[in-house]
Amino acid sequence: MMNVTLFQQKEWFPSLVLDKLNSTLVDFQEKHNQIERSNQDGIRHLKAGVVVLLHYQNHCGYAFQLIKRSANVAQAGDISCPGGMLEISTDHMLEHILLKTDMVRFVNDKSLRRFPGTDEQTAFLIRLFLMNALREAWEEIGLSPLNVGFLGALPSYSLTLFSRTIFPVVALVKEPYTPCLSDEVEKMLDIPISSFFEPSNYAMLEVCVDPKNSDSSASWHTPCLVLPDGNGADDVLWGATFNILTNFLKIIASDAFSVPSPRRSVQKILNRNYAGRPR
Repeated sequence: MMNVTLFQQKEWFPSLVLDKLNSTLVDFQEKHNQIERSNQDGIRHLKAGVVVLLHYQNHCGYAFQLIKRSANVAQAGDISCPGGMLEISTDHMLEHILLKTDMVRFVNDKSLRRFPGTDEQTAFLIRLFLMNALREAWEEIGLSPLNVGFLGALPSYSLTLFSRTIFPVVALVKEPYTPCLSDEVEKMLDIPISSFFEPSNYAMLEVCVDPKNSDSSASWHTPCLVLPDGNGADDVLWGATFNILTNFLKIIASDAFSVPSPRRSVQKILNRNYAGRPR
């Protein structure tokens, strides 16, 4: 079991994350090429960049800075990392600007022009999805790309309900800032990393397709993290974001972290528009 006091070490923990992620193989090139081939065959498969944001809080150490989707989007109520669909021309331009200006750097102040031990195409794709995710973070929560230090990339994650693959990157929020939420975001959440090491926070989520809005009734079960929202209800972290964050913790903990067996259950009902086309 990982020592949770590590997350309270403000200066040392980012260096640990940087070292762990720099030694982790990412599949960005393989997955990107696979998607490109499937799209040539007429299969519309989307690519999205998200940023796992870490920031330090004096009372609990490092936390994940996440967003809760508003009623204005199909996945209303879901908790996710800031991010969204790749916009080819815009994000290519931002990647080019990044190379020219070094506007975003590694947390240790090294340039992103070179990734030791990484081939050139993979380095390009990491920068591309980093700028994709940071553009979305600026639009969704008002986080300036100049206020982050890059920590590394995580393996891609393909969704089952959508023809979509997520390319996650990890960054440190350097200074406190005042969020400016778009109409797609209901609120921001700070979930301490230590919360993932409390077995009582876990539950088994029964995900149901609303039979009133579907031709057939279907359900499945998946682990989730349940935390009080401060207003008498709960926030439920599940799905892609849950898996990306727990995979991050497994990498940081060198596989000493595992999701505990939940002792309770909760339910979520998906409406017919849940898997709708992203905005």
